[in-house]
Amino acid sequence: MTKEIVVVGAGVIGLSTALAICERSKQDSTHVTVIARHFPDDSNYDPEYTSPWAGAHFRPFPSKNPQEWEESKLTRITQKYFRKLAINCPESSVQFIIGEDSLEDPDKYYQDLAKGYTEDIEDFEILPAEIANTRGAKLATRYKTWVLNPPIYLNYILRRLRLEYGVDFVKSPVLSNLKQVFEVTNVKPSVVINCTGNGLQYDGGLDPESFPIRGQTVLVRPPLPLADGPYHARTITHQSKDGKWTFCITRPFCGGTIIGGTKQVNDLYNKPRESDTKEVLDRAAKIFPELMKTDKDGKKYFDVFQTNVGFRPARNGGFRLERENHGSHKIIHAYGAGGMGYELSYGVGTKVHELLVEALNESSRL
Repeated sequence: MTKEIVVVGAGVIGLSTALAICERSKQDSTHVTVIARHFPDDSNYDPEYTSPWAGAHFRPFPSKNPQEWEESKLTRITQKYFRKLAINCPESSVQFIIGEDSLEDPDKYYQDLAKGYTEDIEDFEILPAEIANTRGAKLATRYKTWVLNPPIYLNYILRRLRLEYGVDFVKSPVLSNLKQVFEVTNVKPSVVINCTGNGLQYDGGLDPESFPIRGQTVLVRPPLPLADGPYHARTITHQSKDGKWTFCITRPFCGGTIIGGTKQVNDLYNKPRESDTKEVLDRAAKIFPELMKTDKDGKKYFDVFQTNVGFRPARNGGFRLERENHGSHKIIHAYGAGGMGYELSYGVGTKVHELLVEALNESSRL
């Protein structure tokens, strides 16, 4: 008998979870439905639909606690999966390129190369002090990493789910609680997988440990020819002494270059702020001057195509990945990725599938 599985949420975590379930399940044993307010093929993206706005690259970092160490393991599962996509499915937009970090005042975890930082990271190296010094940094590293073009990647997963695996997609209004998924929808799910970002709860409301982090980035047209620039096929991240991160990310498939960014906790302003844009570009002008063009008067400027605003769904205590039962209603929670949605995505999906198998096996024994 086919088991009905409902995934709530169609961000990168929800879609990747649905894909991992489909790839790992016998098609005649489970059927997946994705319920969400927003989908990758929407004509316009809402700032609350964070995944299309993401920078979407992998920057490893040292783990400061057991939760971060566990999450780092999930990023490696995703990395391994992305390596296959980069080779076999270039239409996914996933590419592996050079990543570089420079930190003006690295903490002890970076200086000690604490666990979670270098494990299974291809070609990781500490750059010579003279290179770090030219960037005003005490520590500079280089490694092989992945990037992707978020709208292209999300629609790639969407197409695969629809056309390869027969997944149904249901556009829903705002759900006030997870109980509605069991009681209101036409689908009678065996298990509901909660990928709602900020953690919609069974009886209503959001996880009280969840909170938004507003991010504002700028998409620029880099100078031509691209192949001659120092940031071609490269992502650069710089942390200044005040803790602010400035980055540039080359987006595959002629997607321009993302420059960022901001990290504003509990800020719900959903439109671009000129002051934020100016601050980000002022920082970037000092660190990435080669991404600027020159006008007819010889003045340097960033050729801004678009300013992006999105809300990272963060959570105190880190990502929630666990089962919960309410009578006969079985839920698997998978939310609270913060700014690590793409990094965790497929790794989370594999772990959700393991929890799903346990839940379905328990049901079959009753």
